[in-house]
Amino acid sequence: MNSRSPAGVVAGVDGSERAAAAAEWAAEEAVRRECPLHLVHAVNTGTVTLSPRTSTAVTDLILRDAEGTLDEALGKLRAAHPALRITGDVVPRDAAEAVLTAAEHAELAVVGTRGHGGFASLLLGSVSLRVAAHSVCPVVVVRDAEPPGGRVLVAVRDERDGPALRFALRAGERTGLPVRALHSWSPAVADVGHMAPMVDEIGEEARLHEQLLARICDPVREEYPDVDFRAGQVSGGTAAALVEASRQAALLVVSRRQPAPHFGLRLGTAVHAVLHHAACPVAVVPL
Repeated sequence: MNSRSPAGVVAGVDGSERAAAAAEWAAEEAVRRECPLHLVHAVNTGTVTLSPRTSTAVTDLILRDAEGTLDEALGKLRAAHPALRITGDVVPRDAAEAVLTAAEHAELAVVGTRGHGGFASLLLGSVSLRVAAHSVCPVVVVRDAEPPGGRVLVAVRDERDGPALRFALRAGERTGLPVRALHSWSPAVADVGHMAPMVDEIGEEARLHEQLLARICDPVREEYPDVDFRAGQVSGGTAAALVEASRQAALLVVSRRQPAPHFGLRLGTAVHAVLHHAACPVAVVPL
């Protein structure tokens, strides 16, 4: 049993439909990247608290059942992608920790929005949130529905977002999809009652943001001359703008700005919101 994957794409599976959809997305991405796919099925056997003899028997039964679940997932993916190298492991530990460990040397980690655990009413499970918050490589959170649109959307805030922008452009290059960068900002207006006299100032602020967007995007644009790439700005809340724009996207790319500590998620309001509400898969790129 090897909890660390070969370099490539890592996907978490648990037998749920959402995990199966994430694994299929991961397989398609591994084909595009021409790299292997590694599946991780985690089972936390530490919760078995019966007598030692019974506990061992129950643990063995849990692990055998998990092996069957993994073998089924491997079989389906190998049948659908016969040229793709696919491996897998059952890991007896916490699901998020298992995926994070497997992804330490991976190009990409892929998880579903929710697995079997937790409450059915939740939009996003704790495992997906923890992986997105702590992974050292980019993470894609995949919904069970088909992506609604045909473009790659990337959120751009400032010059630090270069890695997310390049991730999006590489995705556009591999898929042939156009890439759209979206920069959102809120007017610095302290008093709504004084809005009218500040129209010129708002216009100047918009021009400054346009210049900022050009400084961020133009150098990166030159690195991907064959990608249909456009950048635009919108005035308003970042989370709402991204969620709305995701309705026409095949993938939404956002930055995780600060390394998350061991305790706590620290994903930021906008990233947390799009992970819960975006209509398409969301890629979280650590900076």
